[in-house]
Amino acid sequence: MRRHATIACLAAAVVATAPPAARAAVQQRPPLQARLVSCATGPTASARIAAFTASMPALAGTARMWVRFDLLQRRPGAAEFTPVSLPAWGRWERSQVGRAGFIYTKRVRALRAPATYRARVRFRWYDARGRVQRRAQRLTQICLQPDLRPDLRAGALTIAPGLGPSSATYLLTVRNAGRGAAAPFDVVLSAGGMPQPPVRVDGLAAGATRVVDMPGPPCDAGSTLRVVLDAGAAVAESDEADDVVDRACPV
Repeated sequence: MRRHATIACLAAAVVATAPPAARAAVQQRPPLQARLVSCATGPTASARIAAFTASMPALAGTARMWVRFDLLQRRPGAAEFTPVSLPAWGRWERSQVGRAGFIYTKRVRALRAPATYRARVRFRWYDARGRVQRRAQRLTQICLQPDLRPDLRAGALTIAPGLGPSSATYLLTVRNAGRGAAAPFDVVLSAGGMPQPPVRVDGLAAGATRVVDMPGPPCDAGSTLRVVLDAGAAVAESDEADDVVDRACPV
């Protein structure tokens, strides 16, 4: 559980490349299309990369072709995609004169997660006098960047006899509902408003469940038991809001 949420920034480092087929004379007319050609996901920003390619054929009388890429992003809960401002994006790229087609690729790194991305590609054809012959627009398929962080959740809480007459053992089921493994973390039980010593859990794989034994005093009927997962804020979770759980005694 982290005390302050850290929001990753969309990296400004963008690589724009034209493949050899676009730099050399194009012998065949490529189709008019915009495609998502790769979408890499991962737990770190450096692993999240997307590449988009656009192609367009020359028309009769076309002297030069232009293409423009705009990156669109949709965050969780958003109804629509919105443009993302990035260097080398949102500008027109021009073909050489007299080509039969134009192919261009752009890549973007350090995408935020969770989020969904796609590219909006605009096309223009110009004749020898610089007049626009045609305009077109295409949208690529989406690149989904899921949240790969862990998510600790408290499950059933039961009470068993303790080691002495004035002690009890609280058995808490903890589940990692996220997509990533959780590093070692502490669980703290408060009974009668008194926090007990933290109990260490040596990590939890994605989807795994573990029963944590927590010694403490017997609770009084009608009192509240509080359990805090990741009390030391050691785990960066996708949802921090459910790490503090109150249960009524008896459980």
